[in-house]
Amino acid sequence: MISSIGFLLFHVAPVLTFVNHKILRSRATNSSKAGLAWPNGNADDIDQYVTTGKVSWYYTWSPDAISSTNIEFVPMLWGNSSVDNFSSTINETISSNNVTAVLGMNEPQQSGQSNLTSAQGAELWKTYLEPLKSQGIRLGSPAPSSAPSGKTWLQDFLTACNGSCTVDFIALHWYDINATAFIEYLEDFYNTFQRPLWVTEWACQNYNGGSQCSYDDIVLFLNATQSYMDSSDFVERYSYFGAMEDLQGVNQDNALMSSDGQINALGKQYIGEQSPQTSGSGSADGPYAPGGTSGSSTLNRSLASLAAGSVVILLLCVTEIVV
Repeated sequence: MISSIGFLLFHVAPVLTFVNHKILRSRATNSSKAGLAWPNGNADDIDQYVTTGKVSWYYTWSPDAISSTNIEFVPMLWGNSSVDNFSSTINETISSNNVTAVLGMNEPQQSGQSNLTSAQGAELWKTYLEPLKSQGIRLGSPAPSSAPSGKTWLQDFLTACNGSCTVDFIALHWYDINATAFIEYLEDFYNTFQRPLWVTEWACQNYNGGSQCSYDDIVLFLNATQSYMDSSDFVERYSYFGAMEDLQGVNQDNALMSSDGQINALGKQYIGEQSPQTSGSGSADGPYAPGGTSGSSTLNRSLASLAAGSVVILLLCVTEIVV
């Protein structure tokens, strides 16, 4: 039998697969949290992404499902401009697609997105989303962008709701180039709002004027962040921003699909079909982030200690196996 110290090794090892991607380039674990942010309608084959069972759901930034797949659909109330479509179709969509969850408004604090004050968001929620609780639907918060105003907007939204909005999970977006910063961001949102998280958009994209990720950087960034979320108890679901023929608004190396609508190598990595494929020159976090040195020094020291400790545990385990 294996002693208790041997058990500890097996508990620690999965953590190392995401915190030290430069040493352990393992495939993301085979959870089914992964989803698709899907703007393609029926024009492209969504089912090429579900062959491994890792992708289990999708959304379309709307209440409109597509007819070419049987994986779970999650409708969205995008904002004021979609109220008429949402209110006239949502009940039929729920019943015909066995819907269990609905997403709130898209990047409400951004002027180019749903562009709502917190008070306006609360009123939309009370009118169109809160009534869905009577059907047993789980409701996801409005999804702020990762701009500094996003967290404040969400806090103000909950205050404006005055206890009348049932938020079952927090939806959020994140764009930057550092896997460590991504992990810290999720942990901060969870600690602040004390609800499960859905990361409904994220990608390796620099909006701050610095260097962009190379393809190799993106491969490692995706592996590190996806593995973390697969291993996290408080991240329920996620969807990478990239399953599009013509990827808009972010570095096109983030694409999970080629220009002819076929799943590409990064898409196969995302669904767990193949391990990360790089030339060996990329990086994703800590002092190796493209264009900078972001990331928590405290967290990086902790991860280094964890890696060193696991080596000791491994050596002990070798000597502690008894027959």
